[in-house]
Amino acid sequence: MKKIFSVIVLVFVVSAQGFPQIEYGYDRPKSSTDPWKFGINADISLDWINQRNGIEKQIGWKAGISGEKHLVYNLYFRPVLNFVSKGFVYDEELVARNDVNAYLLDLELTIELKFGDERKGRGFLLYFAPFFTYGIGGTSTFTNQNPINPDGSKNPPANYMQPYEYGTFDDYQLKKEDVGFILGAGYDINHHIEINVNYLMGFLFTGTYNNFRWRGIRTGLTYFF
Repeated sequence: MKKIFSVIVLVFVVSAQGFPQIEYGYDRPKSSTDPWKFGINADISLDWINQRNGIEKQIGWKAGISGEKHLVYNLYFRPVLNFVSKGFVYDEELVARNDVNAYLLDLELTIELKFGDERKGRGFLLYFAPFFTYGIGGTSTFTNQNPINPDGSKNPPANYMQPYEYGTFDDYQLKKEDVGFILGAGYDINHHIEINVNYLMGFLFTGTYNNFRWRGIRTGLTYFF
């Protein structure tokens, strides 16, 4: 994962240094009066937390609405509001297994650099987005895998290997709030369709009693009307 992150950062740096040499075929205004564009987006994701041992990545998805405003030169602002489904599995042998499934609202405030032919709406794009998420629901499953009874008896605990469900964002479970950033790249096929891939890094702990943080890779499409 560190290699993926390093490659995305390298692409940002190289593209930014190459910005002054890009030819657009016509004079670009220093500021833009282009109107707002609006569209929809859908992504699939591979999500996990920053714990090396016992973690199983899970497939998730997001869908939402996007706006886009041309600012100056090849710089764009894109706010995105998503409904997100994601999760992970934490399985520690002889301790516990926790299957986490979460539903969240996600706000991304994206800054984009577009490279290519603006008249045809075609070319590569790079972006950076701080994000804010808020948990709204989900049902997770906890299984006690510890065969040792706390009272010292030889019999296993009553809940041994008996999974039970709980609300993902109940008290003392996952925290509802998270903030972080997204680094991504994509390709603008025309003025309406874009494809993208990005890496997500959350900053806040997922729970009160752990130091886990969200991570994820996503790919998807955006369609502007």
